[in-house]
Amino acid sequence: LTGSQRPARTGVFYPSSLGSPCDRFLYNSYFGLVHEHTIDANTKRIFDCGNYLGYRYEKYFEKMGILLGTELAVKCDNPPISGRLDFLIKHEQNKVAIVELKSINKRGFMALSKPKDDHYIQTQLYLNLANQEHGIVLYECKDDQKIKAFATKKNVEVWEAIKERCERIMNMTEQPNNCTGLQYCPCRREQ
Repeated sequence: LTGSQRPARTGVFYPSSLGSPCDRFLYNSYFGLVHEHTIDANTKRIFDCGNYLGYRYEKYFEKMGILLGTELAVKCDNPPISGRLDFLIKHEQNKVAIVELKSINKRGFMALSKPKDDHYIQTQLYLNLANQEHGIVLYECKDDQKIKAFATKKNVEVWEAIKERCERIMNMTEQPNNCTGLQYCPCRREQ
């Protein structure tokens, strides 16, 4: 199962990356400085669990009669942002909602009282790019399949701040010196 993970396309920002607090990582991603790296078998299995979680929830939403779409492409030309939202569902109170699905271990799950910051940012990107008002960040615990769901409303101020950050990154003339990301930030591998 060990294999390589190719870097993302150059010249584009991705919603799953824009939640990172690390400008160095975003700079590297945008300017094509992230190199292909090896994914070990254990990490591959973890990624596959996340993918199959999506398939499972697609079937749940279909069975419930609320699925409107899955893996829907969203994009912006300026700044260049491209992504795919997990689900668009019918919602009892809000008519329509975007669902961002995440799996998390029990320790992380128990600590959740709101969406993780990077997941909130990712959901805001989808809400603004898809011009939707309501979203849900849905977590499933990997250990026991319990769920937590956090309602999220579109926040235009957050969207404007994201666009400003993208513009700032695009206009940088040199790579930021330090990684300011969390312990698992990909640019830490390069330091």
